[in-house]
Amino acid sequence: MTEPILEAKNLTVIYSTLDGPVVAVEDINLELFPGEIVGLIGESGSGKSSLALALLGLARYPGRLEGEVHFGDKELVRMAEDDARLLRGKEISLITQKPRQSLNPYLNVGTQISRVYRAHTDASQSEAMKHAVVLLENVGINDAERRIDAYPHELSGGMAQRALISMALSSEPKLLIADEPTSGLDVTIQAQFLDRMWRAARDRGMTVLLVTQDLGVIANYCDRTIIMEDGKITSVKETKDFFANPDNAYGERILKLARAHRTTLEAPTMQDNDIIQVKDLRKTFKVEDDKVLQAVDSISFNIKKGRSLGLVGESGSGKTTVGRMILRLLEPDSGSVELDGENISELSLKEFNQLRSKIQVVFQDPFDSLNPRWPIFKSIEEPLKLHSSMSSGERRERVLEVMNAVGLDSNSVAQKPGGLSAGEQQRVCLARALVTRPEFVVLDEPTSALPPAARAELILLLKDLQTKLGLSFIFISHDLSTVRELCHDVAVMYLSQVVEVGTTEEIFADPKHPYTKALLDSVLFHDPNSRRVDKARLTDLEGEIPSPVDLPKGCYLAGRCPFVESRCTAEAQVLTITNGKQSVRCWKASENHPFGNS
Repeated sequence: MTEPILEAKNLTVIYSTLDGPVVAVEDINLELFPGEIVGLIGESGSGKSSLALALLGLARYPGRLEGEVHFGDKELVRMAEDDARLLRGKEISLITQKPRQSLNPYLNVGTQISRVYRAHTDASQSEAMKHAVVLLENVGINDAERRIDAYPHELSGGMAQRALISMALSSEPKLLIADEPTSGLDVTIQAQFLDRMWRAARDRGMTVLLVTQDLGVIANYCDRTIIMEDGKITSVKETKDFFANPDNAYGERILKLARAHRTTLEAPTMQDNDIIQVKDLRKTFKVEDDKVLQAVDSISFNIKKGRSLGLVGESGSGKTTVGRMILRLLEPDSGSVELDGENISELSLKEFNQLRSKIQVVFQDPFDSLNPRWPIFKSIEEPLKLHSSMSSGERRERVLEVMNAVGLDSNSVAQKPGGLSAGEQQRVCLARALVTRPEFVVLDEPTSALPPAARAELILLLKDLQTKLGLSFIFISHDLSTVRELCHDVAVMYLSQVVEVGTTEEIFADPKHPYTKALLDSVLFHDPNSRRVDKARLTDLEGEIPSPVDLPKGCYLAGRCPFVESRCTAEAQVLTITNGKQSVRCWKASENHPFGNS
């Protein structure tokens, strides 16, 4: 019988508090075997992250460990710190969920990655920096030679997460403990990382404990699934068996929620009038050495009243910049935005502020969007104070009405954001956006920061509000599964350009652009019997994303596209209608040339 690479015996994590000891992880017995990937799931606060650290013999202050953790012939809980430091980073690596808290703000990322590599190898400083560049390229960071000089605050959350992944994998560890490693990654980069992780587990026997709340990741990559509740392991099952026969209430509930909200969106009665019309929007930013970063390149689309558009693409594609220009939070270099026939781009900011009640927004991080010192009633009421002439009584009545509509308890009006869950905080943000009865709402990644149960509940709520209120909105996201449920139409962005537009049904049933095909192939469905790793795929993207500062002459995807030909690199691609309302920025698709291996 195969010996476990790691074994925990009666492992307990206790935190000392003013109110007495708090047991975060209680009496855990666990074995991890060479070459297997084990998924660890549970609600926020169930003890997953504390367990992940404890398996390295660590506990956050003021925590302490009891029990044993055996890694081969070594016992980690009582190991001398100097010995443990030689082990961690070389034979055992950790990827944490919050990269900015794990990276040193005073050192550039290249220095941090190279220091970890040099600590466990005989590499010189120049060799380690070259290795750092290769590692950053492997996780999809464009212009890696320039990025190694960037400090953590100069990177997006997704890029910082990729830098942390590079650091963890720099010495090819035997055991990788990954705490929500893909939560900040786009779907194609997530798929590339998870594919490499799976191959490393199979080819060189690397063991992975994968802490996640994404059931798609569990279904597609994990051999076993563990559930944690209140600091205890309550279920350990083979992954196929878990999806077929969950044996506890939590497993049944999350699988039911995941399956319940995946229904097709009914199209509303088609309206003739556009609520939003975007024409040739363009935005650039000046960067170092007087270079220009192209964020948005001649974007055009329209949204009919009562309909919703999903704007999808990877980080850096320009989708959030588009949303901010619609809201006049950024001014475009050129182009225009019309709201219900009125060109709002030509209005002064003072004139536009009179229209703020008609166009509202919900941002990605709910806690950052709310004043932590204000009770939620005041946060929801504020737009009415600014944009209406309602009396105090009328405002209170409207706030309670919209709180009820988004599923918030009216008795919670005095609570502050810190006392609410992430899902409840996002409902407050949604209530604040709807309280003025807007004609149009920009939803910028509103579900990405939520745990699975809260995400599923918010999707159901948005679908219900769509039906009841006839909401028109743009939904900015890289979560294609959610876009499919919430949006009537889809626009796909890549490196500042829209590369495909169509109805949701058209895009998902018959994607034309190679990038759209790759995005859809990267979606991780909740079916362990149809895993991504078991399928042959022709649409995978390889190589690094081009820099938006030095864009290629022809198709921006040419360097990564598996179907590239010489014409692709020579000609700038034009968005062309192919059939009905579907448009694509690819000469092969618009001229009906077959796609195949080039």
